[in-house]
Amino acid sequence: MTISFFILILGGVHLLMLIAAVYMLTFLKMRHSVRIKWTGLLITAVQMFNLALLQYVVVGYDGGFLTTAINFELLFIAQGIFTLFIISHIYFLLRGILTRHRMLSIPHSIREAIDHLPGGICFSTPKGTPVLTNHRMNELIFLLTNNTIINAQHTWEELERFDSKGGCFKLEDIRMEQNIMSDTADECMFFSFPDSRIWRFSKDELAGPESHYVQLEAMDITDLYSYSKELYDNNQRLAKQFERQRELLENIVEINREKELLATKIRIHDDLGRSIIITKQHLWNQTLSGSITDLAEIWNNTIRSLTDFSHISADADASPEAELLLAAEMIGCRINFFGDRPANRKTELLLYATVREALTNAVKHAKADQLYVEISRTDKGYDVEISDNGAVPIKSITEGNGLGNLRKRLEQVGATLAVSYSGGVVLTVHLPTR
Repeated sequence: MTISFFILILGGVHLLMLIAAVYMLTFLKMRHSVRIKWTGLLITAVQMFNLALLQYVVVGYDGGFLTTAINFELLFIAQGIFTLFIISHIYFLLRGILTRHRMLSIPHSIREAIDHLPGGICFSTPKGTPVLTNHRMNELIFLLTNNTIINAQHTWEELERFDSKGGCFKLEDIRMEQNIMSDTADECMFFSFPDSRIWRFSKDELAGPESHYVQLEAMDITDLYSYSKELYDNNQRLAKQFERQRELLENIVEINREKELLATKIRIHDDLGRSIIITKQHLWNQTLSGSITDLAEIWNNTIRSLTDFSHISADADASPEAELLLAAEMIGCRINFFGDRPANRKTELLLYATVREALTNAVKHAKADQLYVEISRTDKGYDVEISDNGAVPIKSITEGNGLGNLRKRLEQVGATLAVSYSGGVVLTVHLPTR
């Protein structure tokens, strides 16, 4: 009885293992669509045969069907080995179920991570069938269209037709596209929501070697939009200020020349009036014959002032070069002078007029921030070479009013102007001493 009871317990264990194996095989087939191998079916059939054998042994022993010739020790050894084999089979089935469960949990984790993104995102097929859409994208689309994304292509077309609704309105702003559109999005639209947040909706084509998808993305750009708008306003203000400074730069030499002419006229007026008064006094006092030499010198100086302006100095404190340097600094360019300046006032003004024109062209066309003026003294005058560090290469130049008028003005006094291109525009000017 003791042996038969032990065999009965062993049969119960094998029955439980058979139920577990059948359940696992069925679970893999139904839940994970795993194809059951013939080895699994064979092992299950052997388990069923072993159960029948154990039952026969128990019934036969109690009923006297089996003789005492059966070697129960050999039977127990065989059942032990077979039990270990079945336990190994169940272990591998259980490991397969756990592995597939972990594999299923990975896409779920990806979906959960996408749902927690601060922005909205939707992946769809080229025909618009959604593949993956997170909660934020559905929320934003619902505020705009009163629907979630059923077809991504139709949703995008509806956004293109959108104007305003429920506190939401579409932004049509060129400066946004200039300062914010720095990515590679195929299409972009901008919307303002009732909470004053600005969202950018973009559409991209995602093409792979074997698949093709469309991505819709929503990004909160409220702060970026605010900074972009401020930057745009500042650029407009700086552009106007630069234009005013450029006009000042173009006129500064002429203004100094007019100031000098006015000072010259006043000086001539004073000298001529003084000469007339002194002559009149000598005529009145009849001392003209004794002072004829002094009067002749006074009138010679007055006549020389009328015929040669170069002998007359304007305000000693006036410095056209200082004003030119200041104006250049205001527009973001520095003038570097090398060599001695001409001593003759008229030659000096011609030099500054040439530098002024070169500075205007260098800043306007070559985007330069450094101007180099090299002055060399020769026996016949001054050779001046003007170059810049412009970032924009210039291979040719058309003489407009500024450069054309400068050339005429230089040629009228015997000076020459030549333009060459050596990595940039170089002006070479020869200014005669007289």
